[in-house]
Amino acid sequence: MQVAGTDAAVAREGRFVPSPPAPSQFQRFLPEIAHRTSGEILIHPDFHRMRRRYIASTMACYEITTFPGGWQSAAYRVAIISAIICLHAAWDPADRATWPTLARLKEAGASFGLSSPRQIDDLIARLVETGHVVLERPAADGRLRLLVPTDKLLAWDQVLLSAYYGVLQELYPDPGYGPAVTRDPAFHRAHRQVAVGMFDVIGRFIAQNGDIVPFLQMYQGFQVLVRVILLREEDAQAAIRESDFSDIVARFGVSRSHVRNILTAAEAGGLLTSAGRGLKDLAPTARGLAAVDRFIADTLASHDMTYRMALASLAAEPARSAGTAF
Repeated sequence: MQVAGTDAAVAREGRFVPSPPAPSQFQRFLPEIAHRTSGEILIHPDFHRMRRRYIASTMACYEITTFPGGWQSAAYRVAIISAIICLHAAWDPADRATWPTLARLKEAGASFGLSSPRQIDDLIARLVETGHVVLERPAADGRLRLLVPTDKLLAWDQVLLSAYYGVLQELYPDPGYGPAVTRDPAFHRAHRQVAVGMFDVIGRFIAQNGDIVPFLQMYQGFQVLVRVILLREEDAQAAIRESDFSDIVARFGVSRSHVRNILTAAEAGGLLTSAGRGLKDLAPTARGLAAVDRFIADTLASHDMTYRMALASLAAEPARSAGTAF
C-alpha cells in the first residue's frame, strides 16, 4: 500500500491517499480457509479511521502494568506467551507428541523467528515467578515439566483477543465476531487449539513484513511508528517532536533514549523523515505508512482466519459448556 506524491508531500501535507494493494495481498494465508485477506481489509473505506481504534485497544494490553511478567512487551514475548497458551489448549495427555514442554515451546519459537532459546528460558522463569505459568510434572514421566498457563494468564489472553476482534467487528459488524468479543471461554479454547497449526503461517507473514520486523524486536517500536502517523493525521502541520512520546515512556516502561533510538532507526530505514537537527518535525514516509498499514491488515486477516477455524472446530465437536476452562 503506497501513498500518492513524494514523501515530502506526504510528510508535510498529510495527504494519505492510498493506491490499491498489490495483488499478492488479496491471497489467502491458507488457500483452503475462506477468510478476509489483507488486501480486502486495506481497501475497506473505514480502514484508516479504524487505525486509531486498533492502536488504542490493542496496545492497552501491552502496557508494563498489564503485560504478563510485568516486563516491557516485545513481539517475541507476545508470540511465546501465545504459544504457551496454544500448546496447552491443544495437548492430549495420551499423545506425548502434543505435550506442552519447553522443548516444544522452543520449536514454536523458531517458527516465529523472533526469539532465541535463552530469551525463552528467561521469559518462562519470569512468568513462573509472577504466577502466570506453573510447571507441572506429568505422572507418566516425572523427568519432564509441562507449561501450564494460570487463570491469570488466560484472562489476559482473552482480553487481548477481544481487543483484536473488536477492531474487526467495527469493520465487519455483520455477522460480527461475538464469541471472541465477549470472551466466551469455549471459543477461546477452540481458538487457541486451532492456532497451534498456524505457527508457521504467522511466522511467514511476519517475515514478509520486512520493514516492520526490526521494530517488532524493539520494545514498543511499532507503537512509536504508529504514533507519528496518528499525530500527522490529526494535524498535517504539527511539529512532531520527541516530547510527543512521553506517555509511551511512562506506560510501557521504556526510556527516552530508547524512543530516540527507534525514531533514528526508522529514519535510517526510510520509514520516517525529520527536519533540522534533533529529530524534529517528524513525519511518516510513503514507505513507512505502507509498512504499518500492511502489518495491521495482515494481523487482522490472520485473526479473521483463526476465528473461522475456531467456529468450525466448535461446530464439529460436542457442545462445550460456556464455562469450561482449559
